[in-house]
This record gives sequence, C-alpha cells and structure tokens, in this order.
Amino acid sequence: MRRRLRLLLAAPLVAAVLTGGCGIPDSTEVQRVGPGPSTGTSTGGEAAPIRHDRIASSEPGQFVRYYLEAAAGDPNGAMERVKRFLSPTAAATFKAPPAEIRVIHLVDTPLVNPGSDEVTLRTRTVGVLSRNGVLNTAADTPPDYEFTISSTAGQSGLFVTKAPPVLMITDDALNNFYDRRELYFWNFENTGLVPDTRYVPRDLPSEQGPNEIIKWLIDGPSPLLEDAVTPLPDGTQLDGNVPAPSDDRLRVSLNGQAAQPDDPAGLERLRRQLMWSLRSNEWHTLELKVGSQDSTEYRGTDYYTSNPAYALAATPERFVIYNGQVRRMSRSPYATEPVPVLRPEDNRFVRAAAFSGAGTRRFAALVVTAGGRQELRVRATAADEKVALARIVLPKGVTGQPVWAITSAEPNVAAVGLITVGGRLYSFSSDGGALARVDGVGDGISAVAVAPDGRRLALVSRGRLFAGALSTSGDGVQVPLVKQVLAAPLSQVSAVDWSSETWLAAAGTRADNGRVAIIEMTVDGSSVSERLADIGTKSVSYLTAYPVSPVSGSKSSDTIAYVADGDAFDVLSGPVRIGVADLADPVPNPPSGVKPTAPFFLR
Repeated sequence: MRRRLRLLLAAPLVAAVLTGGCGIPDSTEVQRVGPGPSTGTSTGGEAAPIRHDRIASSEPGQFVRYYLEAAAGDPNGAMERVKRFLSPTAAATFKAPPAEIRVIHLVDTPLVNPGSDEVTLRTRTVGVLSRNGVLNTAADTPPDYEFTISSTAGQSGLFVTKAPPVLMITDDALNNFYDRRELYFWNFENTGLVPDTRYVPRDLPSEQGPNEIIKWLIDGPSPLLEDAVTPLPDGTQLDGNVPAPSDDRLRVSLNGQAAQPDDPAGLERLRRQLMWSLRSNEWHTLELKVGSQDSTEYRGTDYYTSNPAYALAATPERFVIYNGQVRRMSRSPYATEPVPVLRPEDNRFVRAAAFSGAGTRRFAALVVTAGGRQELRVRATAADEKVALARIVLPKGVTGQPVWAITSAEPNVAAVGLITVGGRLYSFSSDGGALARVDGVGDGISAVAVAPDGRRLALVSRGRLFAGALSTSGDGVQVPLVKQVLAAPLSQVSAVDWSSETWLAAAGTRADNGRVAIIEMTVDGSSVSERLADIGTKSVSYLTAYPVSPVSGSKSSDTIAYVADGDAFDVLSGPVRIGVADLADPVPNPPSGVKPTAPFFLR
C-alpha cells in the first residue's frame, strides 16, 4: 500500500492546513460543446453547455467571467482556448502549469474602476483540478487576482493583456462544463464500496468517458482516500479501448492482472466496482473479459448491495432525547415499537445518542450523566435483543454527539464509533473497550459526521469545515489526511452532516449579513445550494441529516433537523419546531420547560 506523508494537525487544526452578469450582446458568437458521458443514472439528454468566445462581451467584468470558462473542459485543449482570449504579446509570454486548473469562487462581482483597464477579482479557492479529475487542495493561493483588459489595434473586441500565470476557472464553470462522477473503491475489509468524486469534461466524445473512468480507477484513489481504500491489483491495464455502449451493453476488456482465475471473489468485486463506477442509463449489461478468461455478462442491479448507501431507507426511524430518555417520534416507521437495543433501566439520564444498523444487528451509543460525570455507554446486539450496555469513561470536556462509523452485520465483529470530547476526536468500540485518541487530527474539533460508507468524514474545527477519511490499516483508527473545504456562503461553520453519499448539510454564519443559514453542498465545496437562507441569529449547535440512497434520484436529503439555543427544529420549507406532541408516546402531563432535543436517526 502506498503511503502518503500524513498531514498532522496541531492545535489549532486549521493552522496546519494549507489555505487557501450581463446578457449576451447581439454580436455574440458562441460555441456549443459536444455531449459528454452520461452521469450516473442520467439519460444523457442534458443540453450541452455554451462556451463563450472572446468577442462575446465588450464589458470588462463579464469578459473576465468568460475568460474564466476557457480552460474548462477537455484538458488537451485548455491552453489553446485560454490563449484565444490573450493579446498576441500576452499569449506569447503566458506560462502556466498545463496539468492543473485552479478552481475559484468569486466572492464579489469583478471590480472595474471607470476609465481603468484593471479588473480585480476577489476570490476564495475551491481547489485545484488535476487531469485525472480530482479536485485537490490548493496551496498558497492569493485572495485577489488582477487582470488588465484592453483593446488591441487593428482587432475587434477586448483582450486580456495581463493575466495571472495560472489556468483558472470558476466553480460555476466547473459545474457547467464537467459531469461530476463517482468512482468506487473497496474498503480494506472488502465489505463495501467507497465513492471518490471525479470531474469528467462534457466535451469529451461520449465513447471516451468509460475509457477515462477506467484509467482513473487503474491509477488509484484520490489522495484523501488512498489510506482508506484498496486500489486495483498492481499491473491492471485496459486491453484495448472501451467501445461506445451498443445493444444495451458495455464491453470492457482488462488484462489478466485485474483478477486471477483462481480468485472468483476478486472477479466478483471487480465487476461490482466497475458497474458502480460506470453506472449509466446508456447500458444495462456489462460484458467483462479479464485476460484469457471467457467474457462474462452481468445484468441487473444485484451490484447495488455493494454500496452501503444503497441500503438507506426511504423513510428513516426517528428519535429524540426527551427528559433524559431516548424516545421515538411519531410519523416515523415503527413508531409504536419499543426503542431498539435499550433496556428501560439503561434509558435514563441520556444527553445524546446514536443508533445504527447492519443486517440484523443494531448498535447503540449513549452519552449519559452518571454520578456527576459523563459516560459513554455502548452495545451491539441482534435486532430483537436487549442486554446491558458497556460503560466507557469519558475524559473531561464538552462532549459532542456520538456517531457510528464502521459497522458489520457479522456476529462478534465490533463496530467503531467516533465522538468529540474537549475539542479532540476519539474512537470507541461497541465491545466497550477504552476510548482512543484518533491520530491525524488535532484540537478544536466541535463536530464530526460520517458518510454512509463509514470511511469518509466531515469535521468542524474552529468554525471551518474539513473532509477526511478513516484508516484502520495501522495502529488504531487514524485520519491520515484532511483538507479544508470551502463552505461559501458561510464564513463560520458550526454543524455538519451527510445528506447523501456526496453532499453535506452544513449550518453556520453567513459572510454577507452575519445571519445563520443552512446550506447543502458537495463534499468538495464545488457546488452549493441554500436550504434555509436565514434562520435568525441563534447559532446551530447540532445538525443531523438522513442521507438519501444514490439510486433514489435525489442528490440530497429531505430529512434534516437541527438544534439552536436548546430548541430542536425540522428543516422543511422553513424551520418547524419539534415539540412534545411529536413524540410517538403521548406525555399526559409534560414537565414545564422540558423540550425534545438532539434528534437523530437509525442509520
């Protein structure tokens, strides 16, 4: 296994991480980019994006925006497209690394002073896009960029006469000119697939899409995941190109290193990995040939079960903490049944809780107040079994919400969970072993959320958002690498959870007006939508979401809840307070001032 230099985060955690219009005029000429590969279950019927050329605008601010589209798309033509916007002199001296494209978010409209040729861009950097479709962390990027825009004698339109020596695109251009695809790699235990986001240019011919995706699979996972997943076997190569899908089938040929004849389990994992990574409505049968073995046809959706996110329910079981007890919520599956795992005598003095499931097993983790101090109580049981919980001593400090990460349907296999205490991240086990500090992250952590695959993490540290992945291949649980994620339009993030396998729900303070908002965003920060643009001035101390399945047809969750100033709310078209009436079991004489809090789901 390749090992990457670990980014060890001393306190504060953020200190160790590299930080980072107008209508179209009548004279506009545009180029239509050809159709690209299908995305996931997309039908491929999306309109091709419009690429504006140099004479598309005579207004300097809009002209710069069009310039920031030029490098987007097929990387082989990026430099040529950019130089079409440059004056002959500027083009002759323009030097930029051709293998990387910096992706920026415009904080404000381009700043143009009347009568001046200078245009200033105020930006935040989203990341650096590499040729293998990975959006990596950017290092040492300036917040502002200066351009000089002017005319050139004897030629129509504007030109860039001075530009920063780097290929740049906006996050809008990234979303317009690329398809976001998920490649999948097996976790170390070979129990489930973990998604790895890549960007495929839409102007690639459709038959090149599968070739690129398989080549990227062969090259291995992105840096964030390489210590958490298993790459394809060494020496794996394509045997010829992948032809365009025909007869409702995709034909893929790999050399013999991809899977050995005496390893049917390896071949089965390979075909499931390919079917998830290449998933498309353009074909439904994979015809796979490996080395000298006969071709095998795979049809149907049985491969879905290899992705843990597929098992997510359409409607989750919902719970809250009320008066020190875990209670079921009404209008939720199994609302009239007892709370799982917990005996009545264990369901007392609870401050926070997490439930998870794998097959017929159930996992519970409770933070309770006992004898004037906090304890973590955990257990894994069969679905209908209830036994005493194991007690784990917690260190002093503010305790966050527990969350289950790595679970197994196999009996007697301990599950791994995570919890923050005093700004530090710890792991715990369902068998009740001692709490262990998670290596690779430092202090200042106030929230942790785990993706449906159980390996990828989102962390909040001192108001900033980070992504990482769990590694269990060394001594204990580690997070070998983290990267900061831009969460525009939030200047400070207070809470986060996963709303799908690739999207996050995050709460925090807006940069523009200081109000609190809830947004949804891709885990790399490249695409953002506002869920609740303004929920007042009270900080969100806790947020939970139930992720949607990747085959649901939805990118993000309809089931999000949060806590602000001690009150719990559902996120609908607006905040809806969760009250005593929302409990499944009626409370005849509710105590004054006692409210449901800390909502959560069985995952």
